[in-house]
Amino acid sequence: MKVMKPKILIAILGLAIFASCESELTKTPDFISEEVVFEDKNLTEAYLSNIYQDMLFIHVSGEGNMDMGMIPAAGAEHINFADWQTPNTTYRRAYTAAAGAGPLNYWGYNSIRDINFLLENIVSSQSLDETYILQKTNEARVLRAYTYFQMVIRFGGVPLITKVQNIDDPEEELYPKRATEQEIYEFILSELEDVISMMPDTRTGAAGRVDKYTALSLLSRASLYAASIGKFGQVQANGLVGIAPGDVQELYQTSYNASKEIMDSGVFALYNKHADKTVNFTQLFLDEGNSEVIFAEVFEPVIKGHSLDNLGTPAGFAATWNSNYPVLYDMVELFDFVDGRKGTDISRSDLVASKSWDIDDFFGKRDPRFKASVFYPESEWQGDLAYFHTSTTYTNAAGKRVTATSGTLDRNGESWPAACAARNARNTSLLLRKKLDESNTEPISGRSGQDFYVFRYAETLLNFAEAAFYLGKPGEALDALNQLRDRAGMPLLTEATEDNIRHERQVELAFESQRFWDLIRWRIAPKYLDKVRTKGLVFAYDMDIDRYVITLKNAESQDRVFGPERFYLPISQNLIADNPNLEQNPGY
Repeated sequence: MKVMKPKILIAILGLAIFASCESELTKTPDFISEEVVFEDKNLTEAYLSNIYQDMLFIHVSGEGNMDMGMIPAAGAEHINFADWQTPNTTYRRAYTAAAGAGPLNYWGYNSIRDINFLLENIVSSQSLDETYILQKTNEARVLRAYTYFQMVIRFGGVPLITKVQNIDDPEEELYPKRATEQEIYEFILSELEDVISMMPDTRTGAAGRVDKYTALSLLSRASLYAASIGKFGQVQANGLVGIAPGDVQELYQTSYNASKEIMDSGVFALYNKHADKTVNFTQLFLDEGNSEVIFAEVFEPVIKGHSLDNLGTPAGFAATWNSNYPVLYDMVELFDFVDGRKGTDISRSDLVASKSWDIDDFFGKRDPRFKASVFYPESEWQGDLAYFHTSTTYTNAAGKRVTATSGTLDRNGESWPAACAARNARNTSLLLRKKLDESNTEPISGRSGQDFYVFRYAETLLNFAEAAFYLGKPGEALDALNQLRDRAGMPLLTEATEDNIRHERQVELAFESQRFWDLIRWRIAPKYLDKVRTKGLVFAYDMDIDRYVITLKNAESQDRVFGPERFYLPISQNLIADNPNLEQNPGY
């Protein structure tokens, strides 16, 4: 591993930089040594804010934040508009030792180094009071645990570094071996359990600052992941990957306990502000700081904005890019109907040119969470309709049936496009709607401000249900699942099973960067991601009967590949060259 040398200087951040009216173009920049940062609260907060900024809560890289769809693309939920966009390469590329983990790579040791530096130095402050020091120390330890969690779900065991490395350290510290996957999880869980015992009940997570409930949420998620790997995976490479099966029940219990503590706190509740179930689920992600938000990465237009609205809005509206996140039909089939029909009750063999469909029945009567999450033909948006059909067939004035693919037609006195904008139909003829802000009628790149919910109470209930089920408490699992289904307006379940627990999780947390990791920890990813050609739809509108012919098409140019080696990502040869003590993962 390349030696992480101490930083010498950091720029003074915040108001200090802007206090002077003199030209910042000609003024010599002010800098301050790290050694005195922790003698001043403003500088300490600036240092910690920089750590937050570097955290991988969501991918916001790529031109115009196109990489926000990285993990959903990997998990076959939605893809990006064009193959040249980085998220699409997550499922098309072949992972090799030479290439490493590619777009999914995260080797977070710069953040680890910054956190370790804070932990080592803030305790020696002569100016900061003990309560403040403890608060910032606990905050930093949670962020360090989160960083290790992001690495362990990718690589299994990684080097465990808990002190700042210096050039004169012993070689075994400068070039550390990988800890086992179990040791990394044990470190994460022990760190979280320790800080939770010292953190106050104050809620700051919705405002983007780690609190006790953030730590509990990470403890709930991380221990559930570890339990799954122990139950469904196997230990390999002398423990570099894998969790001992004998620890599974204890790990489920840890997740159960952490989830229950959040549930029993009375601080959080499912968002239920609107009677209309679709409106309610839509507003959940726009009404920021609500009762369901446990921890969020906070965005603000201009100051720290993103481009979701500009990228995601369908063509035909004011967005300058648009239509960037085509939803895969494979994901749509997971959403059941409010009358109890399964999403898969519509057989793919019925999607043929000889059969037509009422669009409201095909889509509009599905789970309200679907309608709040996906654009489909004639979805209402900003006072108009979103279109996805490639042609319109109708009877003309001469009484002849004709098909038009361009121009505008009259439909019962209203203007009707013979075909949609090409971008809307290019991949799947379905688009991501979840988290888009309908009030943003002129979206601009970098000017959207929806927060990204890293942890929300719905996940707590899902974690609880899964852990309770495997601990032999199906009644408690069922109650947690039905709280979610009741909020969504879906028929209540009569029993909790492994299948419906997993199904509910994928539907509730759809497009929230969870499914890919869930499929991996359950060790069922090959079923959905290997030798699978995902599907899109083609819509042809029949104006005479107000119905659509719906047929399937391939959404991607090739089959997805997910061999068993892909449960872990490869460590690149560059990293191994930096640290020859790093061992490669099995299968690479």
